[in-house]
Amino acid sequence: MGYREDCYGRGLALNGDKTTTGASCISSTGSRVSYFGRGIVRVGDVTTDCPKCGRYGRIIDGESRSQYFGAAAAVDGSLVVCHCPEGSNRVIAPAGEWLGRGKSPEQQAEERQKVRLATRKAEQAAQEKRLAAERERNRVFAKSCLRGEGCNDAGDQCEPHSNFARMAFYQAAPVTDTTARQHTESGKKQPSAEAIPKPKRHSALYKWRYGNHEEMDYQAALATMAGMARVQTAMAGANVLTPIAGNLAVPGTWAVSAARIAVGGIGAPLAGLLVGMMPGRLNNGEQDFIDRMRLEQMREAPTRVRFTWENDTQGNPVPHGWHTPAGQDKVRVRSMQWNNSRQAYTFTTEEDDPLTLIWTPDSSGMEIPAHTGDQSPPQLPGSVMVDPLPDNNGFDSTVSPAPEEKGFADYILILPLPNIPPIYIYLSKPPVEFLEVELYSDFIRRSRQGKYEADHMPSRAAVERYYMNKYPTMDIEQITELSNRVASIVIPKEVHRRVSETFGGRNSDTRIDLDSRDLRAAADSNLDAIKPKLQEYGATEQQIEAVRARVHELNSKIGLYK
Repeated sequence: MGYREDCYGRGLALNGDKTTTGASCISSTGSRVSYFGRGIVRVGDVTTDCPKCGRYGRIIDGESRSQYFGAAAAVDGSLVVCHCPEGSNRVIAPAGEWLGRGKSPEQQAEERQKVRLATRKAEQAAQEKRLAAERERNRVFAKSCLRGEGCNDAGDQCEPHSNFARMAFYQAAPVTDTTARQHTESGKKQPSAEAIPKPKRHSALYKWRYGNHEEMDYQAALATMAGMARVQTAMAGANVLTPIAGNLAVPGTWAVSAARIAVGGIGAPLAGLLVGMMPGRLNNGEQDFIDRMRLEQMREAPTRVRFTWENDTQGNPVPHGWHTPAGQDKVRVRSMQWNNSRQAYTFTTEEDDPLTLIWTPDSSGMEIPAHTGDQSPPQLPGSVMVDPLPDNNGFDSTVSPAPEEKGFADYILILPLPNIPPIYIYLSKPPVEFLEVELYSDFIRRSRQGKYEADHMPSRAAVERYYMNKYPTMDIEQITELSNRVASIVIPKEVHRRVSETFGGRNSDTRIDLDSRDLRAAADSNLDAIKPKLQEYGATEQQIEAVRARVHELNSKIGLYK
């Protein structure tokens, strides 16, 4: 089979071709002259009965240049005469028409093309759906503006914090005896609502001519007093957080409270540094970020930047940012809850040494002292740099602890007011104190204030040797991790480096082996070696023996010895 023959621009008529009235052409040549088994129709040939008039028709014109057995060939449009109106019945035989069974190659190609286009469109739609679903899954709380729309990968180069979000840094202002007395006295002098002079009563004409300013001022004074009263209730026993750099544009008053403060009283060391981050939309890709509604349904949320307070070479706290890839990007999401006793919103951290963050939308209305007690304001750089996490998942910065001491203690807080976006916070741990005794792991990321160091009791090397001897198949990383869970004492840097039996080269292999065989005796020996020097720094006999008892208590609890 093939295509209909072209006869001088018109299709050659063949047996069985239809006419415009529905009749069929009948070839008189039979099989003598045919195309694809169909005889050629000539002028003079007839048609079947016309469906419209009921009479057969006869073809009366054709292509005279094409003769078959002395008669012109009938072609497309040849006139057929029957009893129908003149000119209404003609042969239908378009040139180039496919005469084979089924669809022509062009039609088949067209259909294949349609199928391909439909398949491609379906694949594109499926791909778009997959990408949309993936983008939905890959939403993050914060990301660098250097990552374009649709890209939520962690950064791989050092860049400033301003590429991520607005940030602010706060420090808790410790309350001194003098300040506390001033606040107490000011609280006593605080006038009651009855003490505020009420506005004079005026006629409607007076108010129309001169306004109602007295009443407005009175109501404003009442609102201010009520706000100050609420703040005093909210901040009772807490330390107000004052901004030392940046701005989050969050209204109200922040404060922090900790068990350490409650026990230590006025002037006690405070976990007093907070970094807050409120991501803006630095990119146009709103779909890249996790919105508040989604955050409210999550317990953890991914973010491409996290922050820590690190200690610089002088032991002072400085903020440091880290690009966080998948696996280290999950930050706990929590909501601040209403605290009835404080008449404010609070959130308590979930670490071993918890802190309570307090927020009220009211302003305190009182000046915070510029001094910070024993704490010096941190020296903050103009830009907090954000670095990639090294391959070993630790921090290799010179201001960072060893790789095994990594960790984040950060949160995304949802505040109760709908017009305030969720805020990322990281609270610093409290600075260490002279003669404080805890497991060494508890001192990680706590400021040494530039003058203290934590001394293992017994030495880290002795504890590692002990574990290697007792558990020969234990992985070295597990041993290193266990050696952080050893009682340690906060002592002056000079005492540690010049007097300690186990500092640097003084901790010989012979001593390590000897100490590992009797860890309790080693701890006693290490403490006895620095005891005279500690007394020079003001430690009493009673305090040092209390330290010794605490060292043995901690080491016994973790199973180093009895």
